Amino acid sequence: MPSRQDGMEMDPNFNKGVVVAGAGPVGLTLALKILRAGIPVTVLEKRDTVNEQSKASTFHASTLDILDTLGVLETMRAAGTQIDCVQYRRPSGEILAQLDFSLLEGLVRHPIRLHYEQVALTRLMRDLFLAEGGRLQFGAGVTGVTQDVAGVVVSAADGSTHEGFALFGCDGAQSAVREAVSIGYVEKPYPGMVLRLYSQKSMRDYFPDLGGIVYLHEGEDTCSLLEMPDCWRIVVRVPAGVSEGEALSDAWVIDRLKGLLPIEEILPHLSGRDVYSARRRHALGASAGKVYIAGDALHLTNTKGGMNLNAGLHDAVAYAAAAIEVAASGDYTALDRAAWERGRVARDLLIPRTDTNVGTGSARVARIAGIAADPVQAVEFLAKQAMLDMLAGVPAGVVGQGDRANG
Repeated sequence: MPSRQDGMEMDPNFNKGVVVAGAGPVGLTLALKILRAGIPVTVLEKRDTVNEQSKASTFHASTLDILDTLGVLETMRAAGTQIDCVQYRRPSGEILAQLDFSLLEGLVRHPIRLHYEQVALTRLMRDLFLAEGGRLQFGAGVTGVTQDVAGVVVSAADGSTHEGFALFGCDGAQSAVREAVSIGYVEKPYPGMVLRLYSQKSMRDYFPDLGGIVYLHEGEDTCSLLEMPDCWRIVVRVPAGVSEGEALSDAWVIDRLKGLLPIEEILPHLSGRDVYSARRRHALGASAGKVYIAGDALHLTNTKGGMNLNAGLHDAVAYAAAAIEVAASGDYTALDRAAWERGRVARDLLIPRTDTNVGTGSARVARIAGIAADPVQAVEFLAKQAMLDMLAGVPAGVVGQGDRANG
């Protein structure tokens, strides 16, 4: 039987370990944390490789502290782009508001924001998990789940079966695990779409003293500028009624952005463009018996503010800590409590805040300018944007300098 790193022996009834569905960053983070406690872990992935589609790219200060404890942050910082402030500006260059992440010093160990591609983190976590003896099975999406007092039995698409004292569904928005245990969800699409343009031309050529995350505003018109390691992303909302083809056309892009950017000069420097739809979803529960769901299987939000993946990584660390406790005690209370807390965070904090973030217009900018002018309000605002009140279940001391409230 594997031994725990802290010297405690696991309950012999739990030596079969756990099963994790989904080899994305959430599933692999969860798996690696549990594996490092000496507990066997099998990760099942429906694809033939890890997902190579890059979605999220923002890592907040709370999550950076967590990733530091996993030993991956130094690699991420070397390849990523460090963001030290968030700005709200007019196209004329006038800075309407600026909030410096250094205001979070003392609350977190890494008072910055990092732009780093999700797929790069997935590969990094995969390599660590395999190097440390984890079992990762591709082409093995979950097809069935049964459970009893002894644990769970998971059937996979490749014909294999796997036993564990718990199953963690980290298998995305269309989670087969969530469906297998009949956890319902509430969903609401956001109107319209989001257009992303990838510019090889630096936005600092047009705007002096530009921060790494900028919201350009002119009256009620707005777009976002994000500095990435290999490009600048220009992100703009596409109203309902505009087709995907129209939104991708030069004519629509020019008409939509001409009041905010010298877009006709930028167009020749675009290396790509895409559109996507966003929707809000939260599962009606985070667990069913000995099955627990996390990440996109548990929650989906709009992308402004970049919180959904961060919340998924918080889910992973909370579940891992609880699973280690359960393996030692044989009592599922810790996992059930973690599931309840992560569901509450998604429903009561994550989704409402991301809905607020998606708001645009002069009234919101004026409110943020007032916050930025008050140091106390600025710290409170940045702490919420860094998700410091969404850490329920994450062990105290993982984020920040020591003990803190868990939200």
